[in-house]
Amino acid sequence: MRFKVLFLFFLSFSGSFQIHSQDSSNAWVDLFSYLRVNRLQVSGSKIYAQSENAFFTYDTGSGEIEKFSSVNGLTGGDISDFYYHKDLRKLFVFHKGGLIEVVDEQKNIIRSPGLAYNNFIPANLKEINRITARGDKLYLAAKYGVTVYDLSRNEFGDTYYFTGTSGNLEVKSVAFFDGKIFVATVEGLFYAAESANLINANVWTKIDNSGWDDLIVYDQQLLGVKGKKIYNITTQTQNVLLSFNENIKRLHTGEFLSVIFNADVQVFNQNFVLQHNFHSTYSNGKFYDGVYYDDQVYIGTKKHGVLQTPVAQQQYTELHPDSPLSNHAYAVDARDGIMWMVYGDYVQFNPYPLYREGLSSYQNKTWVNIPYEDFQISDVCFVKINPANKDEVYFASAKNGLIRVRQNQIDKIYNQNNSPLQMLGNDGVRVYAIGFDSQNNLWMTQPLEPILLELKPDETWATVDLSGIFMDPTQYKGFSDMKIDTDDNIWLGALPFLVGYNQKTQNIISFNKGLQSTAYIKVQTLDVDKDNVMWVGNREGLRILPDPQQLFDNDDAEFKPIKVVFDDVVQLLMEGQNITRIRTDGSNNKWITTLGSGVYYFSEDGNHTIYHFTKENSPLPSNDVYDVAIDGSNGMVYFATLKGLTGYKGFATEGGDNMDDVYAFPNPANEKRHDFVTIRGLIEGVNVKIVDVAGNLVYETTSKGGSIQWDLTAFGRYKVASGVYIALITNEDGSKTQTTKILVIK
Repeated sequence: MRFKVLFLFFLSFSGSFQIHSQDSSNAWVDLFSYLRVNRLQVSGSKIYAQSENAFFTYDTGSGEIEKFSSVNGLTGGDISDFYYHKDLRKLFVFHKGGLIEVVDEQKNIIRSPGLAYNNFIPANLKEINRITARGDKLYLAAKYGVTVYDLSRNEFGDTYYFTGTSGNLEVKSVAFFDGKIFVATVEGLFYAAESANLINANVWTKIDNSGWDDLIVYDQQLLGVKGKKIYNITTQTQNVLLSFNENIKRLHTGEFLSVIFNADVQVFNQNFVLQHNFHSTYSNGKFYDGVYYDDQVYIGTKKHGVLQTPVAQQQYTELHPDSPLSNHAYAVDARDGIMWMVYGDYVQFNPYPLYREGLSSYQNKTWVNIPYEDFQISDVCFVKINPANKDEVYFASAKNGLIRVRQNQIDKIYNQNNSPLQMLGNDGVRVYAIGFDSQNNLWMTQPLEPILLELKPDETWATVDLSGIFMDPTQYKGFSDMKIDTDDNIWLGALPFLVGYNQKTQNIISFNKGLQSTAYIKVQTLDVDKDNVMWVGNREGLRILPDPQQLFDNDDAEFKPIKVVFDDVVQLLMEGQNITRIRTDGSNNKWITTLGSGVYYFSEDGNHTIYHFTKENSPLPSNDVYDVAIDGSNGMVYFATLKGLTGYKGFATEGGDNMDDVYAFPNPANEKRHDFVTIRGLIEGVNVKIVDVAGNLVYETTSKGGSIQWDLTAFGRYKVASGVYIALITNEDGSKTQTTKILVIK
């Protein structure tokens, strides 16, 4: 055996830094799933439950559930383990990749990045298997070895590596017993005197050469797990105490010994006599962890949060915050206070592996879920709410055709048996991009043949053959996005060009001038804004074209980049960015999502970046954002990532029918704290003049939707003085007027 100590780490990274939990509750909404619970811990009367990238607690006395996520200040990254120290009253969160976050009672956060910054350890090995507390230190059993973490100083101490036939050994668990420290690895069991100089390799003894899974002390005995067996361990022997028919996932101790399996939790007394056996009665009811407390068993599960049951009977109660089915959010749509989310994944038109999650909707701050098990529908990748009826929603599946939901229930599935939709060999009925036109016809595409399919409100069908635009049939893989403009022209993102269909003339065109890409030529997303400008994005950047109608008869048209000046250098907006979605809000501003760079929010012409949200500066759980949806009725913006869904309370709304509820916020506006004032409750197309009390005009604009923003400047030249300002609002013919006052302070 080779053993060494690495003194962590470079001095510049040896400490911690403190941040305060972000006061984001007024802007961001936690829409994460808490149904998958990987780890549990009991402390006092509270059960701590760790989900994929967040936590919740359950108070066994009051029954109160409280959640804690990136909206409260966590980074939102994948969590490998955690430990709550009841004396320090601090929660220690260990992320995959090495970052440690320490959360105190006031929810202030101290971040210890030393392990994350250590370049000697590969990032994929910075994952914790077990945490063992000893005095004022935590011993972290990790994939690379053992690291000591000092609780009083919130910093790393020593790291121990053990070497075997495969190099540095993965450590599964650490335990202290009878004055000794024991270390379980995948290739052996080691021990040393706790009082010894542990940086000396000679003090360590290897007492077994096989792989161990867990170590724990129970009733003055050291127990170890290997595969299907529990052993009593001394420095001389390892004797079998209990044998089972399947591998043991984890042990927990307290008054009793809890043994966790894939779908069972078995509870033993001090004589290792089975007292209780709790079995999963749920379909897909995998267990991850289990603890015994106050004659109750709490089980962390894959799909049902924490299952609570009295020890005297198997009667499960689900404990978790109201949640969607999964964090694998791929596509989203929203309108009129309703949001629907789906969990599929089209990567280069390939839906595999299939995601069997179901459908989820957020309505009136409550989740409505339709589990996969109810209808066996997999890999749903597109969703559209009927603009004429918010209680009717359509979903496109990569396996099961077109699904219709009414009143939150699946009421029809269109496939090869009841529609023109076609089977794709053994891969089922695949449906791609979908969208509604102004006549409430639903249009959709399939990968089998390049055709447009139309489902009319009377449930009759029509098809449009697009094959003539593909000179090489192998070019056709499918359509990535669909936009139907105000003239009911249908625009499709394709490989290797843009496709347009004019319903009035039945003219079909393909176009790629200005869209040519050196590396990847699929048009991934497109939108047509309120000024009738088409915005197109692919893996390499952004292009725009005014009046896309011209593409049907103008071969000289060409998509152009947006040029911006930064540090006196002309640059192309979003050049080199992998763009996944472009959507226009009620103010004609653009939300653009990317893979790798988070979310951008641009002014209507793209010349001003209003926001750039990333995982590092916002509650976004990932910088890979696949979709964005805007609810024009309230300004809420939803961001879909494969690490979870978040909501942002945006300001832009669609125009209403009257101006009975015009208001400005924030009001008063503090120029040191606020960049903008938003005026809401407008009719689209009204003129807004902002004047001071003397009647001097400081700002003027025309609303593109139901709201406008004022940057607190006099036409962008300088910040206005403190005082009262009046917004004078008038429609085009002067028949409707409204005013609202704004107080500006410095």
